[in-house]
Amino acid sequence: MEVMATGGIDKLDMIMLDYPGPDEESIRGQWRAFEEMRASGQVDSLAVSNFSPSQLDVILNMPGGVTTKPTVNQLPFSLANHPPGLLEYNRDRGIHVQSWSPLSR
Repeated sequence: MEVMATGGIDKLDMIMLDYPGPDEESIRGQWRAFEEMRASGQVDSLAVSNFSPSQLDVILNMPGGVTTKPTVNQLPFSLANHPPGLLEYNRDRGIHVQSWSPLSR
């Protein structure tokens, strides 16, 4: 990535796909690009943000298989906002949930 070279950055610890995209093909294309970045050594781990279980399934069930599954799914999650089964869904797939806005009402 040109911007990394400009900033003198050789490698990222993690890169996060913040928006799932408008459809399954978009999600697959974005995830393949992330996998290419990881394979080239530009990034250590891959993550997503605001992905629903069905959107995660698009990645986890990609034709030809997925090389790297998301390490983290960053979600709006708090005592007041905790959809049933969401933690378990991610945990069962080895994906850590990271909360954004954990103190919200």
